[in-house]
Amino acid sequence: MTAPAAADLQRWSTEVARDPSSPAFVPLARALRRQGRRDAALRLCLRGLEYNPSHVEAHLLLGLLYLDGGDRERACDEWGIALHLEPDNFDAHRGMGFVYLERGDYPLALRHLERAVAVRPTDAAVREALAFLRERMPAPPPAAVRPSAPTSARPGAAPFPPPAIRRDGVAGPAAPAVRPAPAPAAPAPHMAVPSDPGKLFEPMLDDAPFIGALIIDMQGLVVAGTTRAGSGVEALGAVLAAAIDEAVRTARHLELGSWRSILLEAAQAVVHMSPLTDEMALLMAVRREAPTGWVLRSAARAQGLAKTFLGGDA
Repeated sequence: MTAPAAADLQRWSTEVARDPSSPAFVPLARALRRQGRRDAALRLCLRGLEYNPSHVEAHLLLGLLYLDGGDRERACDEWGIALHLEPDNFDAHRGMGFVYLERGDYPLALRHLERAVAVRPTDAAVREALAFLRERMPAPPPAAVRPSAPTSARPGAAPFPPPAIRRDGVAGPAAPAVRPAPAPAAPAPHMAVPSDPGKLFEPMLDDAPFIGALIIDMQGLVVAGTTRAGSGVEALGAVLAAAIDEAVRTARHLELGSWRSILLEAAQAVVHMSPLTDEMALLMAVRREAPTGWVLRSAARAQGLAKTFLGGDA
């Protein structure tokens, strides 16, 4: 890629100096990074994102700047935000895929790199990484084939046995006429809401970054919730109820509309809060290293469980 002309650099600098919300901060920061001025590019990117929080290219660039400094956690956070804004973004999937590959987290690396190659099949580095992963990951077990229901059997007659399917996909001789016992129907994941309030978010405990989630009322009393043992999340309801109340008042006072969410980052965890009804809110805690995009997707899943528990679209 050719370096920008001096006139372009001057123009972008003038635009950003005159209007801090100008999108010209992105090409200017990119040029500074190319010149080796990482710290200046980082400051410019952070300030520009204060005015343009949904700028995908800026989040991608900030991720690269963090990666240049060896901060892979923050790099993945920025790429996670980019994927929240643009789910099929090639550069974000590629970046996260290589970070997870470096960590040895092959399933997550495979997931992101497969999404990346679906968007840009010609990227040689992604294809080589996928070949490496597929050599080292065990093949998934073959899916069980359930017989289809008969459509032309006579009343009272046994159904014709289905044809056997060879591994090459060609129908072979008929299978023996043995009817397998029907498999129990699996419940739909989005409908499996435990009736026990203490187990409401138990399905989310399978995700390692998830610490816990609570439904609280505006006084901070816990209505339902599930947390990992010893996490201390239960105490957050009473402490953060005041913050939620303040957010409601501030949004109303500034005429910003109803509040949607609060994201609180701490040294050991990230806490996401969002309203469920006029009287109740959802509080979710996850580990600090979780990408922001994953946090937002998990919060949406928790909101679905909570609203179903409370009685539909409350």
